Amino acid sequence: MAEAVGSARLPYHIRASPTRGAPMQLKGLPREPLGKRSRRLLREGKLPAIVYGHNTEPTPITLDRLEFQKVFIKSGRTHLVDLAIDGRMGKVLVREIQTHPRRLGPIHVDFYQVNLEEKIEVEVPVHLVGESGPVKQGDADILQPMHSIRVECLPSDIPESFEVDITALEEIEAELRVADITVPKGVTVLDDPEELVVKIVHKRELKVEEEVPAAEAAVPAEGEAGAEGEAPAAEEAAETEE
Repeated sequence: MAEAVGSARLPYHIRASPTRGAPMQLKGLPREPLGKRSRRLLREGKLPAIVYGHNTEPTPITLDRLEFQKVFIKSGRTHLVDLAIDGRMGKVLVREIQTHPRRLGPIHVDFYQVNLEEKIEVEVPVHLVGESGPVKQGDADILQPMHSIRVECLPSDIPESFEVDITALEEIEAELRVADITVPKGVTVLDDPEELVVKIVHKRELKVEEEVPAAEAAVPAEGEAGAEGEAPAAEEAAETEE
């Protein structure tokens, strides 16, 4: 059974733009659970984190905060990172990032250690490219209900993103659904094929679509519980925010 790797929206100041190239590398130092002392680490430019995964006991570590942000801008959640701890190297994905409303940048990170021979589930971002004629002419807007697509694949096969070209959407009401997305070999889409990804709509229609009750429109804040197995991040973040 594939392991699930969660995803959450990121604050603008740590938004990632994944790129492929040389392997990303980070160094971590083992640490004991610190509780309120985590705030001191942040003041010193350090970042509390935890590593866990398949057949891996949760291991608290400390990273250089600036180095993590530099790597994450390039890696996002879909690029494998080489994480060295006490000379031992492991392949990890960024799974969860905790932030604080009064602090700039991350205050805690979850890393998920992968098995390169075992499939995992992961959210892959959807990026729109091209221009739709009606939108360009000012007659319509873009409605994008889906900003990521859940897939299953080997860690080395995770797509950076799905680029969806909307140039062919030349009429109002034109749309693309999950089934229309081109998927690389070895990648299986888990979302409903009929789920709407993007649609060209009248400006008034877009306004109606967006007017939903607050309870329905609520999006989990960065760091709130999501996919199964995210407890380590929640527990550690509670310590950091105190």
